[in-house]
Amino acid sequence: MNKLLIALIAGTFAAVAGAQGTNPVTNPSPATKAKQAEVDAATKASTDTAERKAQEQKGVADAKAMKHDPKALPTKQDKAKAVDAATAGSTPTAANRAQEAKGVADAKAMKNDPKALPTKQDKQKAVDESTKKNASP
Repeated sequence: MNKLLIALIAGTFAAVAGAQGTNPVTNPSPATKAKQAEVDAATKASTDTAERKAQEQKGVADAKAMKHDPKALPTKQDKAKAVDAATAGSTPTAANRAQEAKGVADAKAMKNDPKALPTKQDKQKAVDESTKKNASP
């Protein structure tokens, strides 16, 4: 039993030691180091440009300038007026109601029209007839 425990401990130690030697994160290869250097250079080149810094400074200045501008709708009354104006276009008018009533009447009138093929047998006959017409030259 003791020999078995010693063998297990030795095997675990060997596996851990072997795994540490081939880890690409802690021991990168020269090719990996070169790729990482290239990525770092590209990142620095794209973020540290003078144009980028000028754009950032302009954005900061614009934000500071707009900070003290008055609000567009400062009071609740102004907000209520804006809401009323926006919803006024969507409220139903007499013309809209008349058009809607006409549409409802048309739908009710069409509801009572008989169907062209009311039963499954009629539908099947129509399919069979059209198939025969298309099949025969």
